[in-house]
Amino acid sequence: MYKRLGILGGMGPLATSTLYANIIKSTPAQKDQDYIDMVILNASYIPDRTEAILRGGESPLPYLLNALKTLENCACDLIAIPCNTSHYFYDEMQNSCKIKILNMIDLTAEKLMNLGVTDTYLMATEGTIKTGVYEKYLSKRNIQIIPTTDEEIAEMMKVIYEIKAGKNPDLFKLEKNAKKYDKMTIIGCTELSTVKFKNITSIDAMEVLKEKILESFGITK
Repeated sequence: MYKRLGILGGMGPLATSTLYANIIKSTPAQKDQDYIDMVILNASYIPDRTEAILRGGESPLPYLLNALKTLENCACDLIAIPCNTSHYFYDEMQNSCKIKILNMIDLTAEKLMNLGVTDTYLMATEGTIKTGVYEKYLSKRNIQIIPTTDEEIAEMMKVIYEIKAGKNPDLFKLEKNAKKYDKMTIIGCTELSTVKFKNITSIDAMEVLKEKILESFGITK
């Protein structure tokens, strides 16, 4: 049984606060002591992951490793990272960290397999889509991702950065793009996890992460 959760957040801050709020809301607590003991590091200084991966921007990896070390020093014994794109560096992070890091993408792939999904549509950042972060884990389970057009990716990035800027984006185009494929949609960006999609069948990677956190701390609804 784990005792203290570390959340490496700030990518972005709204997604981090959403994960925290959802953990609290999903905990059947009667008193303060029934909730998970956790340390939240809002490491918003970490450079943009997509810019680094695709366009030669400053690498976030040294900052990610430094943030993980901070959580180690806070005596955390399980870490969650509510940022899909950062999982591009998952192997390097886990190899450098003494604490188990939950792999949100692998967990999502496992759940999709258990649901019997064989084809899926991915809503995510350009960095997540173009580097095949999800394919790495889905292909091992014989799950295919429907190819995304540049226009679809551009609309996703527009909405994602509007959310980061505190705006209320119009989700109509994203839902329209997903619906035309008529497949299970992965909500594979934690900014997109902060808004509500009403007209598509989807699985939210951050929701999967939250459920695994609760399970890891022995919390059942």
